[in-house]
Amino acid sequence: MTIITLTTDFGVDDSYVAVMKGVILAIAPVARIVDITHQIAPQNVHEAAYVLS
Repeated sequence: MTIITLTTDFGVDDSYVAVMKGVILAIAPVARIVDITHQIAPQNVHEAAYVLS
């Protein structure tokens, strides 16, 4: 089983996360998608690295 984790700066106020998950599942239907966070400050690489550590 493939596990894909998502850490983005997309936020949760629109449909971007849902669209991304749909594309992932269209390519890999048996993948398991785990949301880490979608609340990283825009383009804040240091915050994303901290969340991943």
